[in-house]
Amino acid sequence: MRFYDATNRVDDAIVRQQGRIDALVAQGVDLQGNPIAASLEKLNTTMALTPKDHFDFQNLQTRAATLGRINTDEALTITNALGERHNADNGGWELEVDLATKVIVTQIVSELLDKRFKA
Repeated sequence: MRFYDATNRVDDAIVRQQGRIDALVAQGVDLQGNPIAASLEKLNTTMALTPKDHFDFQNLQTRAATLGRINTDEALTITNALGERHNADNGGWELEVDLATKVIVTQIVSELLDKRFKA
C-alpha cells in the first residue's frame, strides 16, 4: 500500500516540453517553418501573467492540492514557478523560470480551471 505518491507529473511534463523546445531550436524553425527565435519570444510574451492572473494561479494550485488533484511535490513546483508575488521582470513569474515551465504550469492551471467549472 502506498501512502504517498512522490511522482511529480509537473516536473516530468516540463522536461518533455523543454525537449520539444530544444528540438525546435536545433532545427531553427517552428512547426510552421517560421524562425524559432521569434516564435519563442512571442510565446514567452503570451505567457506573461497579470497580477490578477498570478493571484488566480496561486489560488487554483492551492485548491487543487487541497482537493488531492495534485500532490505536494506538484503543488510546490507550481508555487516555485509562480513565486510569492507577481514579478514584472519575468512576465509575472519567478525570475529564473524558463519558457517550458511557464507553458506547462499555464496548461495545468487551465486544466484545473476547466475541471473546476465542470465540477
